Amino acid sequence: MSATWLVLSIGCLVLGTFAYGLAGAKLHDGSRATGGALRSRSWWTGTVLQAVGFLGTFVARRSLPVVVVQASSGVGLAITAIIQQLTGVQRLTGRSATAIGVLVAGLVLIAWSIVPGPAVAIRAAHLWLLAGCAVLAVVLAVVPLPAWASGAASGLGFSYGAIAARLLMSDTLPALWRFWELPLSAWLAGLLMASGVVLGQYHLTRGLARGQAAPVLGIMYAVESFFPAGVGFWLLAEAPRPGGWIPMLSGLVLTILGVCILAGRTTA
Repeated sequence: MSATWLVLSIGCLVLGTFAYGLAGAKLHDGSRATGGALRSRSWWTGTVLQAVGFLGTFVARRSLPVVVVQASSGVGLAITAIIQQLTGVQRLTGRSATAIGVLVAGLVLIAWSIVPGPAVAIRAAHLWLLAGCAVLAVVLAVVPLPAWASGAASGLGFSYGAIAARLLMSDTLPALWRFWELPLSAWLAGLLMASGVVLGQYHLTRGLARGQAAPVLGIMYAVESFFPAGVGFWLLAEAPRPGGWIPMLSGLVLTILGVCILAGRTTA
């Protein structure tokens, strides 16, 4: 694995995480705006920032396993809390500060325990799994759901989109800008990735508009962390270093715990 790619991946992950943090407050405000989210400048600003975050984390997937990138996305909620403290929107309590520490500790454990490296080549099993997730996300979009279930559906959409993005960064594929050289499997993965982002955003907006942020964001981040991690170990040949299973699982639990506590502060 190229050291240059690893450094670039880490830098893009930091950029993407910060963009997600800025997007958090904007999306929450815009989702509740008079006239609906699509008429809200805050919602559109948050959506653009989420796109920047996605692009940053997309590049990061070149060298960083999906479990690391997904866990880092939760840090965006901590950045949102810090920004709100600095701008006077909401006070950062001692409990929230502790949650940020717990979240960061979990991410450090995950980053230490996992082995970085390129993604595997796209296989039929990957595409079938992604397609099944897409169908489920579409079905959930047309049935009534409580707010927390919309959060879970949002996590599903973003999760399979993240898995598709990791596969697209495989070094077995031509450079993505040479799209005319890409095989059909890469085109299908790209379409599924886009559908995951769109459906995830739809379910997130739907959930935030109907209920409190805590259950919606908490379960979304939980699904976003555990589901891609499981797929990574099962189908993407991503595994922790020797002796790293316990630290990695502990890191996942700490990350989710920190995120859930931070999500709860938005209801105060």
